[in-house]
Amino acid sequence: MADNGAVQARTNRQIAWASLLLFVPCFFGAFLVGEGLISLLGYEVGDSVRPPIWAALVATVPALVVFALPLWPTWVFGRRVGEPKALIPFWIAAVLVAAFTVSNMVPLGQ
Repeated sequence: MADNGAVQARTNRQIAWASLLLFVPCFFGAFLVGEGLISLLGYEVGDSVRPPIWAALVATVPALVVFALPLWPTWVFGRRVGEPKALIPFWIAAVLVAAFTVSNMVPLGQ
């Protein structure tokens, strides 16, 4: 019979990896939040008139927070395992969040 600690570690590792699947709904949620907020501020999404930087930040920052939500479970469950390899899902999540952040913040400066 397997040791309870080993079973718990395996379960935490599986949850950390499965937490990466949260990026799918968070991706769509981030766009709903970002585009919803910019519309609430009175600017059309995709319009030729760019909203002011303050409005873009008010819409973009909450959207980035929504997209970054999967960082939390990948970190928590990866750390519970207690070995460095268990944090691989967290680092994958961090790279995805960084890429999403750059792709959403670069257009603000143009």
